[in-house]
Amino acid sequence: MLLRLGQPLTEEHLGAAGVQLCELVVERGAVLLVEPGVWVRVNGQPVLGGLRVLEHKDEILLAETRLYFSMETAPLMTIYRLAEGLRAPICPICRGLIRDCMQAVRCPGCGRWFHQLDADGDRPAKSCWTYTPTCRFCSHPTAFDAEAAWHPEREETYV
Repeated sequence: MLLRLGQPLTEEHLGAAGVQLCELVVERGAVLLVEPGVWVRVNGQPVLGGLRVLEHKDEILLAETRLYFSMETAPLMTIYRLAEGLRAPICPICRGLIRDCMQAVRCPGCGRWFHQLDADGDRPAKSCWTYTPTCRFCSHPTAFDAEAAWHPEREETYV
């Protein structure tokens, strides 16, 4: 099973009592919390002290359940809000300014902002984010309904 941020990450979802996954607020990431006595391994190593900061593509073993953690998230069209004291970003596709209150997409992979404007009156649509199938900087898929680009490799079974 592939775990991504934004999904329910309770004991019931993970399939093991005494284990929780919490999103980090300060930085993009997640922390795996494990109660004492619960058998959990991350990349083959035990979780010492009951806490482990997860990285992209970490393998988590919970008894007989194998999970994989991914930092990948789905792109989201939003209304861009310019923070006070900062300059407006430049769209890397059309090289135009992304102004306050414009529809835009921030790439979940590299963090760059792109236009994604719907047609409005005389103004044509400006679909810079979906212009290509992947981000030109980090290869993150640009489709809003796309599955995760990274999938764990299937292990060979020997008989």
